Amino acid sequence: MLTYDLFILGASGFVGSAVVDAALREGLKVGAWARSEAQAAALRQRGVAVSAPPSIPASKIVIDLIQPKLPERLREAAFEKAARYRVETTREVLRALPPEALLFSVSGVDDFEAGTVSHHSRFFSGDPRGFARIGLRARAEVLASQRPFASIHLGTVYGPGKAFAATLFPKLAKGRLPVVGDGANRLPLIHVEDAARALVHLATRSTEQVTVHPWIVTDGTATTQRELLELGAKLLGGPRPKSVPRWLASLVAGSVAAGSFSRDVPTDPSALVATGFTFRFPSIATGLPDSIAHLEAAA
Repeated sequence: MLTYDLFILGASGFVGSAVVDAALREGLKVGAWARSEAQAAALRQRGVAVSAPPSIPASKIVIDLIQPKLPERLREAAFEKAARYRVETTREVLRALPPEALLFSVSGVDDFEAGTVSHHSRFFSGDPRGFARIGLRARAEVLASQRPFASIHLGTVYGPGKAFAATLFPKLAKGRLPVVGDGANRLPLIHVEDAARALVHLATRSTEQVTVHPWIVTDGTATTQRELLELGAKLLGGPRPKSVPRWLASLVAGSVAAGSFSRDVPTDPSALVATGFTFRFPSIATGLPDSIAHLEAAA
């Protein structure tokens, strides 16, 4: 007998917290891991049943949203350390996974070869760098387990919380977040609420449907880096962002951060849309104003 519809690993994080909200709105029975008593108390207050790692009760879907901590300056050495951590936690999850549970392995769009990223895309086959180093190492562990799983790939998640609240928005407001390069590169964006809703939506599909191919969770727009930063600065009342060459951004933020933010990544989420999913925030035109409004209300 199933105990939970969804069991969420990383439920106290940026995306995980939004998934909790989305699942509870749908009337699903939700369980989660908590690694501290403060996390456990906060989750219980929201109506989530809590278990301590590494125990995972009988569940229909287990969503793995565990993310390693990364320093502000993103260099390859940091990603190698994060990849080792992610491999260890993935093994821990696989050992604890109940036999009836379907794993939702959540990663990013950096895991794929260059070009428009879609459910038809090939996974990167060379020596992975940056975020792909983490995602592809974890994927290898899941594949080796021979367990069926859903492969979910989120774009750059934005919204009221985490880096956008703590770092990006304040820097934009003060004119301290520049455009890297010419800013014409397309970014794979998704509002945190839509990312959470998409995960819950896919959790209601059949196992056969969600395991047939990777799922790309982005809004699919051709929003450029420059458009994102200039709109954000305008909404915050800050100055128009200046442009800096990529080499200079690498010195300040790290080579991986500068490369990731200036990489051109068009995406195609048509497979997700074909399941009947609709975006609440189909572009930054609605997503950024909502994000900033929530931050201002919480201030």
